Amino acid sequence: MSTLLTAPLLLAVLTSTPASPRPEGWDTSGARYLELTAENAGEQHLVRISPGQPTTLVFSDAPLRPGGVMVEGGRVGVAVNGELGMVTLLPSEALPEDEPLALVVHFADARIPGSVTFRLIPHATRAEHHVRVYRNTRSCESHWQESRQQRERSERCEAALEQERTRPEGPRPVDLTDLFEAGLVGNGEGVMARRVTKDITQRPGETIRITEAHSYRARKRGRVAVELELKNTGARLWTAEGLEAAELVSPEGVRLRVVRVWQSKPLGPEALVYLVVEAEATEEQSQGSFLLKLGEAGGARPLTVRGVTFP
Repeated sequence: MSTLLTAPLLLAVLTSTPASPRPEGWDTSGARYLELTAENAGEQHLVRISPGQPTTLVFSDAPLRPGGVMVEGGRVGVAVNGELGMVTLLPSEALPEDEPLALVVHFADARIPGSVTFRLIPHATRAEHHVRVYRNTRSCESHWQESRQQRERSERCEAALEQERTRPEGPRPVDLTDLFEAGLVGNGEGVMARRVTKDITQRPGETIRITEAHSYRARKRGRVAVELELKNTGARLWTAEGLEAAELVSPEGVRLRVVRVWQSKPLGPEALVYLVVEAEATEEQSQGSFLLKLGEAGGARPLTVRGVTFP
């Protein structure tokens, strides 16, 4: 049953407080270009992978040695097309958290470098889907494509910084009247809440467990939120990564735009914390059931929640 909510936790979330800009430290939105030289032959080149998401490396001008592609560390399938110079990684749903993962590729000719090693970095939700590797001088077209991607990335960063700069400052609402000023209530409409603890399910084996769950809607602002009480049954600290690794998507592919991820404090072993995910959504967009997926900051333990509904 839906009710009007004025709890302090919700007041701290569904307001005009600044939303953290989406991190841009590791851009996975387009193809990445990597040049191999004699100078960097001994380096381990980093590649981000994610459970259940394929990552393809294309070696544009380097023939692959038959049987010369191997993954060190296990739990990552590999498919090789030697004729096309393609190596596709297929990480399993249970990637090791502390075990190093590496991909070693040996080339069939006698040129230098004769091989390359990639260090595979697991991430809960984000993977690099396309990496093009060159041993010769790259074409003008590939340089132009990379330059365009860098320019688009720079424009996204500038837009996020400008939005943050122009966002009004001020204290969070602390009184009921502040809800009217924030535009959360008015004209007989308020913030609605629903207890969804019995409706949601989690993926088996996750060490971060949900003990209570509520969802909210601020109709006047066009916002929804999911509030989770979490317990850590594992032995290591857990913190949600934030916007980059947050998804709210329906079975039909409707993806809500997440604008803020808030965690009351880092989640230690056997401890309890509150976590809130806020998204933009009209009432029509937020109908039905949603999958919520959150990544771990600096780790590979995701939080996966199915069956999220909104009042």
